[in-house]
Amino acid sequence: MSKVLARQVVLDQLKRINDAASIPRWSLTTNTSTSTNTNSQMLEAHYKLKNFKTTWKFLNSIATIAHDQKHHPTIETTYNKVRVTTTTHDVGNQITDRDVELASAVERAYTEYE
Repeated sequence: MSKVLARQVVLDQLKRINDAASIPRWSLTTNTSTSTNTNSQMLEAHYKLKNFKTTWKFLNSIATIAHDQKHHPTIETTYNKVRVTTTTHDVGNQITDRDVELASAVERAYTEYE
């Protein structure tokens, strides 16, 4: 099982990923449930691609990364826009090294389609 990363560790890793990108895309989102008094976290990024065909090539590369890492993000897409979120469900929807590794790999893949 993966270990939950401390908030500052996550922010430091996101800074590293975003600093290597042409523009910062990845952020940490925290959702608080008042009914259960719990917090969940996810990493989130928004991408814009040239056209629909390029969008699907990028989506297929994300699918390959997710399959290889055995860690699957949530993906939302509309024409040339893609939103990717990731969290580790096994640890109560918190961020682990698996989420950071996935975000980093997705960001590297995006450079082929910018």
